[in-house]
Amino acid sequence: MLNSFYDKFIFTNALHYTHNNFYLINMPFAIIPIDVIAGICQKEDRETNLQIYYSVKEAVKTSVRKDFKIDFGLEGEKGLEFMEAFITASGWGKIEKSDISMEKAHALVSASNSAVAARVRDAKMPVDTLLRAILAGIYSIYFKRDVDCVEVKCTALNCQQCDFVIKPAGEFNFDNPITRSQLRA
Repeated sequence: MLNSFYDKFIFTNALHYTHNNFYLINMPFAIIPIDVIAGICQKEDRETNLQIYYSVKEAVKTSVRKDFKIDFGLEGEKGLEFMEAFITASGWGKIEKSDISMEKAHALVSASNSAVAARVRDAKMPVDTLLRAILAGIYSIYFKRDVDCVEVKCTALNCQQCDFVIKPAGEFNFDNPITRSQLRA
């Protein structure tokens, strides 16, 4: 079996392979080597990373939510926990939130054992662009307002875990070079 998260979907026939494509519930997905993702994430071109970040964030906000049929308004915390479990079970690292405020639309999230960050060599900046975008999309849906995500610690930079700050873009300090490298002002 895969892991307890995916095993449930296998047993309920919600994870299937049809017409040469994998589907989880109604969402098509692909299995690809981490080195392919790491190759994208280690690119140190700010504009490329920004394009990737905003494109993936938008895809999560629209397609992933629709395909998984998630309504955080009805499911609340359970829907958020499902998405965190999905990210963890899919090999992005163990996702845990340590602080969350619905009123402020703030969250602190960590990822331990990030497979992507572990495979990036000679990083000079945080590298989890795709995970940041996924988290920003998920939390934008959850908070019912647009938020962004900045990776403030990264295992590719010899930190114990990857740490992410999620909040509305206008609340980030754009004097900080980490913020400027990861978001558009």
